[in-house]
Amino acid sequence: MSDKYSCYAELLAREREGASFRVRVKDRCSSVSVVAPHGGRIEPGTSETAALIAAEDFSLYCFESLLPGGRLHITSARFDEPRGLALVEASEIAIAIHGRADAGDGQTIWMGGLRLDMRDRIGAALERAGFPVSVDHHMQGRHPENICNRGRLRAGIQVELPRSLRNRFRGDAFARDVFAKAVRGPLLDWEQKHSEALAYPAR
Repeated sequence: MSDKYSCYAELLAREREGASFRVRVKDRCSSVSVVAPHGGRIEPGTSETAALIAAEDFSLYCFESLLPGGRLHITSARFDEPRGLALVEASEIAIAIHGRADAGDGQTIWMGGLRLDMRDRIGAALERAGFPVSVDHHMQGRHPENICNRGRLRAGIQVELPRSLRNRFRGDAFARDVFAKAVRGPLLDWEQKHSEALAYPAR
């Protein structure tokens, strides 16, 4: 997707919040933030999916276009909306939920990001839940400035959901909940270990 705007300041100079886009932020003081930087009508279904994963446990950020198409898309490595960056940078790790075109495969979830251990743990949980996963694709999310890699550990997770799967989630609450539960499991384990490390610092 070719970007009309190269950064948030450029976008804001031409677009108005509340008319062209809206921003949702839920800071739950979590070590994990779940983000949908291309929500609303840019990559439909990604905001709703991110909110399901976050639930009441993880911090949530969604940038949601109210305009049709990808006019407000800002590439993940240049995504710098201040509220989103602040939330992610206050977290240890971020998981970014994206949407991709089917490109002949409307089922496989593409996983990326620099936090390879968590990428693989979440991928394995998704496969156990019946969702095919691939790490061999061209949307790797490896750029250090990618929004998913801007947490304090500078390594996060990127999830690319094909359009057909997002459409299925819209009408299939059971499949949607199974997916969210599979992603949440490894993240909840991470959050618990992080909390324990804070409560019982190493001597």
